[in-house]
Amino acid sequence: MALLDKIGQVLTSDITKDFKFSKKNKLNDDLELTFIDQLKKRRSIYALGKRVHYSQAYLCEIIQEAVRSCPSAYDSQSTRIAVLFADSHHQFWEIVKQVQRQHVPEHIYEGVELKLNQCAEAYGTILFYEDQSVIQQLQKKMPLNSEDFSAWSEQTSGMAQFAVWATLADSGLGASLQHYNPLIDEKVAEHFDIDKNWLLRAQLCFGSIEQTVEEKLQQLDQYRFKILN
Repeated sequence: MALLDKIGQVLTSDITKDFKFSKKNKLNDDLELTFIDQLKKRRSIYALGKRVHYSQAYLCEIIQEAVRSCPSAYDSQSTRIAVLFADSHHQFWEIVKQVQRQHVPEHIYEGVELKLNQCAEAYGTILFYEDQSVIQQLQKKMPLNSEDFSAWSEQTSGMAQFAVWATLADSGLGASLQHYNPLIDEKVAEHFDIDKNWLLRAQLCFGSIEQTVEEKLQQLDQYRFKILN
C-alpha cells in the first residue's frame, strides 16, 4: 500500500510540473505578443489633430508614469519633462517659427513652415530635457566614467522618448518626434521659465490621428541582425 501511495505521489508530482511548465510558457508567449503588438502601434504620424477625448490630467499621468518606468544609468533619473497644452503648445511652435525664419533661407522656409503648422495643429507637445546638474554630479562622483555620462544621458532620454511615444500610441494617439534644438533652446527656456540646467533633447507633438497610417517598410533582416550560437 505504501508503495502504491509513493507511486501515486510521483505521478501527481510529474504531471503537475509538466502542466505548470506548459501553462507558464503559454502565458509568457501571450504577454510577449501583446507587448510587441503595442510597440508596433508607435509610428511617426504627421497629420495630427485636437480630437482627443482624454483629460489633460490623465495624459500627464500616463506620460509621467512612462518616464518613471524607464531605466537610467546609475539610476540617475536625469530626464525632465515639460508638457504643453492649449496656449503653451501654440506659443512653443510660434517660437520655433520665429527662430527658423531667422536661420533658414526664405525660399526654404516656406516648406519648413508647412511642417511647423502641422505640428501646431496637434493637441499638445512634450519637451524632453536632460538635467545637466545631475550628470555633472555623477561625473564628479565617478571621474573614471566622466566621459561616458553624456552618452548615457542621451540613451536615458531616448528610452524616455520611446516609452512616452509608445504609451500615447497604445492610447490611440498619434505623435511625431521633432528636433529643433539647440537653436530654440534659449528662447524656449526664457518663455517657459525652464531651469538653466535642463538641456533640450527632443520635442514630441501628439494628438488625434488624422490620416491613414501606411504600412512601414522594413529593411531586410540580413542587414540589421546577426544571430550567433
